[in-house]
Amino acid sequence: MLPFDHAMPTRQEAHSHVCGADREEGHLKKVYIIDSNYPEDHFLDRADGAITQHILKALGIRPDLRLALDRDHFRKAVTRATRARCDILHVSTHGDENGIAICNDVQRSRLPQGFEWEEFVGLFQGSCDAPEVLVMAACNGASSGLARAFSRVDKRPNIIIGSTDQRYPADYVAAWALLYRRFKRSGINRDTAQRALEDICAVVHRNFRYWRWDDERERYLRYPGTGTRFDVMEQE
Repeated sequence: MLPFDHAMPTRQEAHSHVCGADREEGHLKKVYIIDSNYPEDHFLDRADGAITQHILKALGIRPDLRLALDRDHFRKAVTRATRARCDILHVSTHGDENGIAICNDVQRSRLPQGFEWEEFVGLFQGSCDAPEVLVMAACNGASSGLARAFSRVDKRPNIIIGSTDQRYPADYVAAWALLYRRFKRSGINRDTAQRALEDICAVVHRNFRYWRWDDERERYLRYPGTGTRFDVMEQE
């Protein structure tokens, strides 16, 4: 079991003129949403991208929503998000332990149009830094496979938040309302992320997690851990 740490790792400096202005450390200013849910989700009005956009507006947070209907547009959306130097990138789609689906996937097809984790993390290796936080509104969005894939590349989010199993759309909407309210009130930092996860696990479901990058150990730490109480330490 690993001990608690008491400081957020230092973010890398922006290293390209194509990227937007530097973020204000700890302050939540802008969230970029990429919605790539299935057409059926939009038809039934259960895609969480637009719902999250309204939640953010109600909280006084500036959201930017993009619909990514295929792989090419998903790539473009990630590039725009990193160039905009958004604090949080919110990805709303479907997923499993191996990666994410894209809007034009044929469900249960053997020829998916999505991204496996290794290819997904490659989308963030452009000229600009990854967002501070990556919120994965997708089943298995906080999978250990995603954390491992990001740990092997140079550019990665400091915090990844999501579920470790399949969840209903309503669960994600409830979770993100709690998460963004915390971030708006107390800023983006480890303690606030932990309090938000405690809220989400208590109110929504206990299979939500974050992965936070630790520069000293050069790996992601998980919270909550595998214990049944919420005063457990961050774990590998």
